Amino acid sequence: MKRMIIGFACLWPAIAVAQATQRQAADVEAAVRVTGTPERISLPPQLHNVWYDEFDAVAGEYTLSNGSNMSLGMRGNRMYARIGKGAPLQLVAVSPYVFVGRRQQVKIVVQEPDRSDSSRIHATVLLPSRMLSSLAPVHEYTTVLAQR
Repeated sequence: MKRMIIGFACLWPAIAVAQATQRQAADVEAAVRVTGTPERISLPPQLHNVWYDEFDAVAGEYTLSNGSNMSLGMRGNRMYARIGKGAPLQLVAVSPYVFVGRRQQVKIVVQEPDRSDSSRIHATVLLPSRMLSSLAPVHEYTTVLAQR
C-alpha cells in the first residue's frame, strides 16, 4: 500500500505538468488569428484609353465559376459588364485588360488574348459578396473565375 501511495505521489506532479502544458497550448491556439488584407476596389488616379479592337478581343459572354454568366460589351463609347441578371455596370479601364466599375462595385482582370494558349479567354472578377447573396456580410468581397 505504501508503494502505491509513493508511486501515486511521484506520478501526481507529472500529471499536473501535463495538464498545465495542455491548458497553455489551448490558450495559444485560441490567441492565434490570421487575417488577410481586405480587398478593395478603387479607381486609378489616371484612366487608360482602350481601343475598340482591344476591347472587342475580350468582349462577349463568360461563364463564372459560381455558375452565373457575365457579359462584357460596349454601348457607344462606354464599356459595360452585366453579371447574372443584374443591371449593367459601367466600366473604366485601368489598363487594356483590367477594368473597374465606375462606382467601384466590381474589378475584372482579363487574360491578354495574345498570351492565351487556346482559344479560351480567362478572367478573374472581384465583386462584393452581396452581388451573389443578400445574406453575405456588407464589406466582404468574393473572387470568381470567368471563362469564355
